[in-house]
Amino acid sequence: MPLKIAFIGGGSLGFTRRLIQDLLCVPEFQDSHFSLMDISKRNLDMTAALIKRDIEFNGFPAKVSTSTERKTALLGADYVFCVIRQGGLEAFKLDI
Repeated sequence: MPLKIAFIGGGSLGFTRRLIQDLLCVPEFQDSHFSLMDISKRNLDMTAALIKRDIEFNGFPAKVSTSTERKTALLGADYVFCVIRQGGLEAFKLDI
C-alpha cells in the first residue's frame, strides 16, 4: 500500500524538491503520495510542477497533491515533514 508523506511548508522549491528526489531513490518510496502544503499557492504550484516532472521523467508511480489547508494535507498521512522557514527571508539573512 502506498505511503502518504505530507510536507508542511512544501512550497520550498529547492529544499522540498531535493528531499523528494532523495526519497524517490529508495524503491519503497517510489509509489508514495506526496502531499504538499504551503500558505503560498504560487510556490506550491511551481514546486509541484517540477516534482511531477521529475516523477514522470523517471517513470515512477508516485503522486503529488497540493493544498493551502494543513488539515487536508495531513489527512491520512503516514509521515509528516515540517519544512517551514520560520521568520521568512528576513530571518534567513541571519543564517547566511
